[in-house]
Amino acid sequence: MSGTFSERISHLRDIVGRTADVTAHVEVNQVYAHYQHERLDLNHPRGGRAKYLEAPLYDGYRDYLEWYANEVLQNGGTRALERAAEHLSDQVEVTSPREWGDLARSGHPSVTAGERVIYDRAPKVDRLTEEELKTKSRAILRMRLAAGLTVYFMRNGKVHVIPGKNEPHGLRGRL
Repeated sequence: MSGTFSERISHLRDIVGRTADVTAHVEVNQVYAHYQHERLDLNHPRGGRAKYLEAPLYDGYRDYLEWYANEVLQNGGTRALERAAEHLSDQVEVTSPREWGDLARSGHPSVTAGERVIYDRAPKVDRLTEEELKTKSRAILRMRLAAGLTVYFMRNGKVHVIPGKNEPHGLRGRL
């Protein structure tokens, strides 16, 4: 780039002014996503973990910032933010609980500039409907009962427990 220092600074100001409000987003589009993300006490026997979005963000933020820094002066950095959002969404597929797979494939990456949407990829799996959630819940109940595991359920506003073989001996057989 040629020109005076003042011209180059003015050009830089124009670029930064246009891109200062550009933001990358990744939403995990299931009704229970926040619950699964925040509950550190949940057990995930098929893999995955709590903080499945936060942990990869902290692990990758230096790379995301580097990608952005390398591109911001050429194109405003929006392609770098698209790549970062996609990468983080891919990491959700690796780190989220894998009971059924719908949570893992529900990452919804997007990039906005103010109110304008620059990039928006739909989740690979749509948000489950109320009926699909009920079906899934019944299937989980049946699987746990068949495996002899403890089952917790709500009826008339009260939590009921069917103790399984994973409970201490004194609780088995009592309701």
